[in-house]
Amino acid sequence: MKSLIIANGSMDDYDFYKNIIDDYDFIICADGASNHAYNMNIDPSIIIGDLDSIDDKVKKYFMDKNIEFNKFPSKKDKTDTEICIDYAIDKGSKEIDFIGVLGTRMDHSLANINLLYSLLKKGIKARIINENNEIHITDGKIQVTGKKGDIISVIPIYSDALGLTLKGLEYPLEDYDLKFGISMGISNVLVGEKCEISVKSGCVLVIKAKD
Repeated sequence: MKSLIIANGSMDDYDFYKNIIDDYDFIICADGASNHAYNMNIDPSIIIGDLDSIDDKVKKYFMDKNIEFNKFPSKKDKTDTEICIDYAIDKGSKEIDFIGVLGTRMDHSLANINLLYSLLKKGIKARIINENNEIHITDGKIQVTGKKGDIISVIPIYSDALGLTLKGLEYPLEDYDLKFGISMGISNVLVGEKCEISVKSGCVLVIKAKD
């Protein structure tokens, strides 16, 4: 089962997101993200949060369409996005995509990227997508598809990435220990339509990026 979580971060090109929203079992909006859904003419499965960021006309529109609302108090230990994750997992989701989780608030952006790690540890495949980035995480092996010339960056997080192997990239590595806190893994390049990244110990973010 696959879910899409829409958060209330930056979303500048609605056409981009409309083109990638397809074949999800659940579309879950975190509070004010319902404004984004409204602007894209997308009906979410549910709207979750303290509901203080939704435009009045948007709230009425979705209520009139009998979209489910799940209200939480504004003072809580989890962000609306994390509560949406709990809902997706309760519904049986094994794969979760996120849009609208990056923006000008660096604290929110970093917290949302870190949520990929908690999902990884629960055995759930997850990625963050925006107009310029596709962010994955792995502590084992992952394949990323794209087109020749796409930028692929591999960034150790939390600790060194030991036994790192990169295949299908302009600058390959074989069983390399990439230290946490250095920039060596930035801006590698796809030489075909896919690459494979594996690590024996540690964890890496894998980011397909464009300017």
